[in-house]
Amino acid sequence: MLALVIAPSAGLASEAPRLHPGAIEVGLAGSIVSVEGSTRAALAVRGGSFVGGVSGGLAGLEVEVGYNHQRALDTVDLEGNVSWQRAVGAGHIYPFASIGGGLRQEHLGRFSQARYPVGLAFGLRTLFGARAAVRFEYRYRRVLNDPVANFTEHRALTGISLLLRNTERPERGGEKRP
Repeated sequence: MLALVIAPSAGLASEAPRLHPGAIEVGLAGSIVSVEGSTRAALAVRGGSFVGGVSGGLAGLEVEVGYNHQRALDTVDLEGNVSWQRAVGAGHIYPFASIGGGLRQEHLGRFSQARYPVGLAFGLRTLFGARAAVRFEYRYRRVLNDPVANFTEHRALTGISLLLRNTERPERGGEKRP
């Protein structure tokens, strides 16, 4: 498993794949969520884009929709995140940090409750060519507006991503600089 994260896939060109400004990431993620000693699984679909020029790295904007069903409780999450990532050396591995929050709508029969998760995340994105990536992420969230008390949530996510428009863009005038 560690070899999948460290080594690029066989058959790629000698230059490691890179994440470029303007790239769009679309992905699926599964997670294990731990809240105050209770653990459950969740599924999410996400999409985002990257812009360059931020301290030698890339800034990212991402939107995610997640779903969880546990016994009679259905939960839908809508989150937004702002991230910063930078390649390790000239490689294909991108550690990242993000801050985000959103709306969590929980339904139990006719009862519905809105909560607001906010917090930080840290992760690692490994590119396998210009079009595919695997992502590992840890999220810390403080969940606000609980009817009993605000609580802390820890989430470990693993996901796969498809990268669209991940090519180097020529500079103005149609030519690349040397």
